[in-house]
Amino acid sequence: MYRAHDEILHRDVALKVLNKNPGVGSSGSQDLLYEARSSSALSHPNICTIYEVGQTNGGLYISMELVEGKSLREMCTDTGLPPESVLRYGIQIASALARAHDRGIVHRDLKTTNILVTPDGLVKVLDFGLARRVSSERFEEATRSLVEIEDQSSMSGTLSYMAPEVLRGEPPDYPSDLWALGVVLYESAAGHLPFQGRTGFEISSAIMREMPCSLGPALPLALWAVIQKCLAKEPGQRYQRASEVQAALEAVLSALVVHKEPGADRTGPRTTVLHNIHHLQVKKGDFLLLVGTTKGVFFLRSNLRRTRWELGGPYFHGQAVYALAYDGRAGQHRIWASTQGIWGTLLRSSDDFGKSWTNPEQATVRFPGDTGVSLKNIWQIALGRPDEPSVLYCGVEPAALFVSRDRGETWSLVRGLWDHPHRPRWMPGNGGLCLHTIVPDPLNPNRMFVAISSGGVYRTDDAGCSWTAKNRGIRADFLPGKYPEFGQCVHKVVMHPDRPERLFLQNHWGLYRSDDYGESWNDIANGVPSDFGFAMVVHPKNPASVYIVPVESDEFRCSCDGRLRVYRTRNDGESWEPLMRGLPQKSAYETVLRDAMTVDCFDVPGLYFGTRSGQLFASSDEGKTWQKIADGLPPIVCLRNAWIGDASDRRASTSLKARPRSPVPHSKARRPSKSRRKKR
Repeated sequence: MYRAHDEILHRDVALKVLNKNPGVGSSGSQDLLYEARSSSALSHPNICTIYEVGQTNGGLYISMELVEGKSLREMCTDTGLPPESVLRYGIQIASALARAHDRGIVHRDLKTTNILVTPDGLVKVLDFGLARRVSSERFEEATRSLVEIEDQSSMSGTLSYMAPEVLRGEPPDYPSDLWALGVVLYESAAGHLPFQGRTGFEISSAIMREMPCSLGPALPLALWAVIQKCLAKEPGQRYQRASEVQAALEAVLSALVVHKEPGADRTGPRTTVLHNIHHLQVKKGDFLLLVGTTKGVFFLRSNLRRTRWELGGPYFHGQAVYALAYDGRAGQHRIWASTQGIWGTLLRSSDDFGKSWTNPEQATVRFPGDTGVSLKNIWQIALGRPDEPSVLYCGVEPAALFVSRDRGETWSLVRGLWDHPHRPRWMPGNGGLCLHTIVPDPLNPNRMFVAISSGGVYRTDDAGCSWTAKNRGIRADFLPGKYPEFGQCVHKVVMHPDRPERLFLQNHWGLYRSDDYGESWNDIANGVPSDFGFAMVVHPKNPASVYIVPVESDEFRCSCDGRLRVYRTRNDGESWEPLMRGLPQKSAYETVLRDAMTVDCFDVPGLYFGTRSGQLFASSDEGKTWQKIADGLPPIVCLRNAWIGDASDRRASTSLKARPRSPVPHSKARRPSKSRRKKR
């Protein structure tokens, strides 16, 4: 790199001369020339402008903007930069990548040595699109010793910032740039690279298999979450656009400026107390609906009658909540929620009905480093058996099962399922590769069922040590063999606790029943308008009664013929009947997702379901009649219920007949006045 003077435009420039390399043929030179000219079209305050590109004496020269400043690598101390500096520089780098990606240009060699910072704090990213070299040259250098690598900073950067998919031989793309950005952020914050080794092989192995070490309490949790998401091993689990990283870093910086981080000596779990939100005043005898949406959590409160509803929330504004659970075991009143925001997926709990929530410094449900993957989402939170009040389960994406035996304080991966030989061949369904259903056998502590999309049903009979696929008789219409051992896209599995040998299953095309603990499945789609659907619940008192909400097809996932109907069987699937009184029967193109339906345990059970259009329906008479109890909510993805009382209180509901009420709009939580209550 030289400092030169442009005699025509009378300005100083930086001149980069690429001498002719025997390893790069004429086509390679033309590629470099083409990429350099493409990059010269980029105009952005954080991108070093290319003025001119040309050839001379068989080599290539590039005339570019002369930037006075230091490289980000030179600025990093042994302990890294202050978090605020990391954020300010990171936002500018992400903005530069966003502009380049919008123009179809991949950097391919982002690293701290080609990021310059001016004395005014302005970031300039160099060398867009100039990292392509012939593969033999790159991988020959990748096997050299650490001393050789350190002597050649270009290779040190190239290898240490390479994404796992690039090491596997895939071409660099936008996600690999975002991986490199994650490495840059980590290096800037820590003062060293996240993946290290004595040789190129050890560095490559660390990139492929190891998780970066935590940077401790000095780094804001939210910034660490952004870095972790950038460094997800699988490209699909990272941010998908550089603008998303930029927005996340800007949000973290805003919070850092407004709120001072707590000291490192703080002990115990972090707790967030929520203000300016309508909290429900829950008391004994109340009935709650817990509503998870793509934009937060809402609570609805009622009493034994289940006719008047008060709305609380929303909690976790803007975050998707796909999993909720209420744990009333051992006298507690704990609500669990999985929150998915720009800082990753966290499992949180509240013991005061939403007034305050735990806010862990790092994800408690996380994959061990040797797995080489990171958590994308929590799809299911399931309680252990009543005689196991300390046990909880989580089903996650990528498909795996986690268990906690200390009331959610710590979690461990169930290795028997993770190490199953089928797992590498499970394929993601339309919603991803997720373990979404967990069904413990209430009578056998060693037996449990899980359902995976798209992996099928698996059963353990030895408390999770080993698992067996149980899919005989279940179709997989999208596969060449219609009845494979595994690979079915199961949507939901339910069981009545009094008959654990009998299970019901809603498949991606197909309704099934098993009478032998999943050993075989029989088709029970008798008289339904479609055997495609998601939601399925079993009647709490009648083991032969099951409810579903069919949708038209996998291409048009809306209620059949525009009529919103719940279907019920009362004879183990031998026949089905529609339940529609009170539900819209015209232009009602609704979708009810797998966890957006729940049933309570009153002597006359109530049923509840939510739609992707944000409508919430309830029936307090086993589905005979329905009423809309909320409207205008964000898309509903999860629904759970909780009774704050005891069984003797619950029986009082049998003498009360429900009367329809107007729905509660999400924009206005209210309690009906006494003057509107009908006397009985």
